[in-house]
Amino acid sequence: MSNTTTLEFYSDLIPNECSLDYDPFWEAIIYLGTVFYLGIACLLHFVIIRTVMVTDKKHFQNNSFFKIIVMDSIASIILILNELFFNKLFTYITPLCPIVGPFFWRPSVILNIVYISLNHARFSKSVTQIFMVLNRMTCVLIPTEYDRVIWRSLTPISCVLVVILPCGGMWNVWISRVFLQPYRGGFNIGYLKTVRWPRGQKLNAYLESAFSQLKSKSQAALSLFQSIYILTALFFTVVCSSITFFKLIFLPARIKSAEKSLCFTSVFISSTFLMVAATQVRRISYSVNTNFQLSFAFCLSCDREIMYLLQALAFDLFTVGPAVIIVMTSKKIRESLFWWKEQSTKKISVISVSGLL
Repeated sequence: MSNTTTLEFYSDLIPNECSLDYDPFWEAIIYLGTVFYLGIACLLHFVIIRTVMVTDKKHFQNNSFFKIIVMDSIASIILILNELFFNKLFTYITPLCPIVGPFFWRPSVILNIVYISLNHARFSKSVTQIFMVLNRMTCVLIPTEYDRVIWRSLTPISCVLVVILPCGGMWNVWISRVFLQPYRGGFNIGYLKTVRWPRGQKLNAYLESAFSQLKSKSQAALSLFQSIYILTALFFTVVCSSITFFKLIFLPARIKSAEKSLCFTSVFISSTFLMVAATQVRRISYSVNTNFQLSFAFCLSCDREIMYLLQALAFDLFTVGPAVIIVMTSKKIRESLFWWKEQSTKKISVISVSGLL
């Protein structure tokens, strides 16, 4: 395929067919259900950011754990907005598929922004997971110095890395064609990889075969890099959480009650991440000079649509769960969320004192 043909391929129409096998009414009910729980999660994440960075900044200014949580909340909000106003909207509101779909059959800046921001946020959450469990592990190992010495300099570095490190898994998307692919009664977004794994396959041959098979077989997006990031975060989560939990059980006297509470918060959040890691059932293979291959095969025979749904639910849990857990375990953030109750309590106290005088 010549350079001219390659350019034509990237600018060519890639139509998608809308399935009529799904009841629009029940699909809309599913969407409303996702709007309910993701909308609540979005509100909670906004409250966390506002409380830590604005209303109670003095209280949290030396707390490295909550600054990492803020980075996670920012990534979660980006995920939720993309899911609510694009992915889940056009997946479950099926009448929109034949109306909106044709606008994205050609290369679209909107598709690129949505797909890149969505996956960048997912990668970011894996990176924040690593820093969160590292933070709690150092808390139990060196409780007197971890925040004052180690994390005072490490926190700003970790915030920068949360933004930069996901780029290592996103570069292939930046140079690839993003397109609509049919899913359920609507569509979601996929991409045609410019660089395909394993090594040694020609780009042009790949483009030709991908274009010819596009209608019959959609491609899994970011499977290799996403799995690498998630499995790396899983390794850190298991090791750091095990050490943290061990110290909490056998050396509880060394840790302040507030820090102990944050350690349990980290453990609960990690449990939601484990659900994401458990759904990485695809095959990961890495070849070197065609004579060495390391493969992890977890569930190669699983139904593709079922696994996609399980992964989507796991990511939703990992997006919603941390916000709910933080609100449940942090009194300051609960007070910021339910501010009217705090004001009414203060007013009653003032009235009671005035009555006594």
